[in-house]
Amino acid sequence: MNYYALFYEVIDDYVARRAQFRQEHLRLAAEARKRGELVFAGALAEPADRALLVFHVDNKTKVEDFARKDPYVVNGLVKKWEVRPWNVDVGNQPPASSTVASFGTILRRWSARTSEARLPKYLEHFSKNVLPELRRVPGYLGAIVSIRRVESEVEIFVETTWRSLDSIRNFAGPDLETAVVTGQAAALLTDFDRRVHHSEIAVTDNP
Repeated sequence: MNYYALFYEVIDDYVARRAQFRQEHLRLAAEARKRGELVFAGALAEPADRALLVFHVDNKTKVEDFARKDPYVVNGLVKKWEVRPWNVDVGNQPPASSTVASFGTILRRWSARTSEARLPKYLEHFSKNVLPELRRVPGYLGAIVSIRRVESEVEIFVETTWRSLDSIRNFAGPDLETAVVTGQAAALLTDFDRRVHHSEIAVTDNP
């Protein structure tokens, strides 16, 4: 996965003319955000002559396809656009730290079972559907999915980290220990926990 910056150079009366195309533009951006491709986007100000959209994708063509479909581009509000690779040196990963106490950070654990044949489909579902939704929740910090083969089935362990219990409430609702499992996910599993477990992280090690 790589970062790409999409630059727009817009027309002089861009702010006045964008209203009729804004809803469709935002819909397109929201879809890219939901897929986990668009990191953030917005117009530069003082003056409002440019816009910047940052993507995190595996291929530059996905950014170019977005620009070609954008109603701002299609309807002439953008005079010129350019996609540039962005080498992110700071901010793209947690800072390294060794055996640092992290009291307050919450680990949420959930497990399920599936067949060997359905495992790839579940992992694909988690990557393409679950992760983008989690990334939209304030306070979500990350996830780890691990597996263990047991007899004729595969056991799946999902561990997510959160800034606080209040952050988890934004995701799970008032009953924090209720497992959030969509019908699409349940169809790929043979069994799963209806309740989850939470613990407070005391020590982490990221050398």
